[in-house]
Amino acid sequence: MQSRGRYLIVFGALLSLVCTPAASEAQVLYGSVVGAVKDAQGAAIPAATVTITNKDTNLTRETITGTEGEYSLPNVLPGHYDVKVSLTGFREFVQTNVPVSAGAISRVDVKLEIGALTETVTVASDAQLLQTDRSDVHTELRSKEITNLPLNQYRNYQTLINLVPGATPATFQNAQTDTPGRSLRTNINGADGQNNNTRIDGASSVNIWLPHHAGYIAPAETIEP
Repeated sequence: MQSRGRYLIVFGALLSLVCTPAASEAQVLYGSVVGAVKDAQGAAIPAATVTITNKDTNLTRETITGTEGEYSLPNVLPGHYDVKVSLTGFREFVQTNVPVSAGAISRVDVKLEIGALTETVTVASDAQLLQTDRSDVHTELRSKEITNLPLNQYRNYQTLINLVPGATPATFQNAQTDTPGRSLRTNINGADGQNNNTRIDGASSVNIWLPHHAGYIAPAETIEP
């Protein structure tokens, strides 16, 4: 479904409670892969090469661990990735199928074992990683859920906001004939509905005259992830 090329994020003002505005802006469309590389005794390993490979596109990103063995790969498109760590004198480490979601941080900490680079230690990732690097509150609905769950007569994905804790039932703000694209309005954790924002491929999609309305209601079948 990635070929459709449309990523859609809907969020409210109080869904992200901790991140600074600059950080949240940068991570609205993308995720991050972070971690630390250590040896068997727990000592940091600097200068190790960390490579992530998108399972669907084979696109790769690479970085080098810092003096404390830490690494960070920001602005990663959502998907599943293989994370490979290599350094001369150690066995190559590979963790497969690491999930990366928009607005989330995927942590992969690595323990390298002494050996030849021709030897590889492979670990299969859990379907969903624990979020230990952010304390925001968010809910994620994936494309399969959006297309399979029952929607209203207009096939409006916004009706699924009713499933999100802290959201009031989505309703038409005006008469149906005056509602652009059958857009629905909701309040998140008591905040004004005009503080909500919808982004399509990273660009804000809000009706400038009626800011509580999304500017465009994308067909449910085109939404990814």
